[in-house]
Amino acid sequence: MLFATLTFTLVGCEDDAPAQTTGQTQQTAPEAQATPEPTPEPAPEPPAAPETPTGGYTFGSTFVFNDLEITFFDDVEWVTVENRFSDRDGAYVARVPMSITNLRGETHGLNMFSFNHFGTAGTRLDSVSSFFSDYDVSFAGDMRSGATQNTHMHILYDGSGDYYIEFSQLFGPTTEVRLPLSR
Repeated sequence: MLFATLTFTLVGCEDDAPAQTTGQTQQTAPEAQATPEPTPEPAPEPPAAPETPTGGYTFGSTFVFNDLEITFFDDVEWVTVENRFSDRDGAYVARVPMSITNLRGETHGLNMFSFNHFGTAGTRLDSVSSFFSDYDVSFAGDMRSGATQNTHMHILYDGSGDYYIEFSQLFGPTTEVRLPLSR
């Protein structure tokens, strides 16, 4: 088997004159070709971080998420959305008390975009936190290192059963909390 190598040389590269090319073809036998150096193997991917247990947390459980120690309490209050301009006007809402402690060595808090509520059918529920901004964790703000806030999470009620709160970070583990709710 023969391999062909094609080489071009530029001749007369002056600014006024167009460049001329000459072509030369050379055939070589495979034995005369240099052996290519082996390419290094790609580094193996690091093992995935172990997953945080999901579903094992419920009322009274304490867990750590994003350097925050979080506990939900079972003395749930029932409230309704009172906003005649909202489609949710009159909807039942569970006001779940919770405690959050900042374990980070700097000012930090729970970001309102780092958790979602899932109802009894397993589908994501609309947030109703803006109707209860005086009491809701979404508007609790940051805390100094070591500080604790007692606040609430408001969950739209869609019937008796298990509700799930999913806490997640962009590139971190997901933590799930099961809250059995019945009005």
